[in-house]
Amino acid sequence: MVLIYQIRREFISSFSLSYDIIQLVMKMIKFKDYSDKDINIMKEAWNDVLEDGVAFPGLDLFDTESFKEYLLQQSKVTCMYDNDILLGYYIIHPNNIGRCSHVANASYVMLKASRGKHLGKTLVKQSLIDAKNIGFKGMQFNAVVASNEKALHIYDSLGFVRVGIIPQGFLLKNGIYSDMYVMYKGLENI
Repeated sequence: MVLIYQIRREFISSFSLSYDIIQLVMKMIKFKDYSDKDINIMKEAWNDVLEDGVAFPGLDLFDTESFKEYLLQQSKVTCMYDNDILLGYYIIHPNNIGRCSHVANASYVMLKASRGKHLGKTLVKQSLIDAKNIGFKGMQFNAVVASNEKALHIYDSLGFVRVGIIPQGFLLKNGIYSDMYVMYKGLENI
């Protein structure tokens, strides 16, 4: 299913955004399942986040085959496109097993060229809709790094609750330990 977001001029004009951002948001943003043609771009973008060392906990980079296998293990993988150009994507899967498998977990990746263009919130919103549609009752993030202010701003604005803090729970690439948050949002009102 392709979902399309069209932002109306009247809404956009009420914000003091740059002309470039307004033009970008005015375009049609489409969400659809990933396809094999995007695997290498998606893998490189995931590896970019890993190499940045400030958001994802993993250390090992993916090769193409292991990344394909990883995607097949997910409940949902959805890409965000603008005119068939991949902007970013998310993966959704159960946060835990068995009696806890009704709560989802997600990871978000924006391609470097798409970062800073106010698209992250749209990506997260769509993941919440997808998670609810496939039967999850809530969304939990286990390791939101305290210094990841953009992600925290998005999650806070969407009603996620910071249910806990793990002091010095995340080792940043520069060798400094950062606090990280556990965050949760119920999906009943999505």
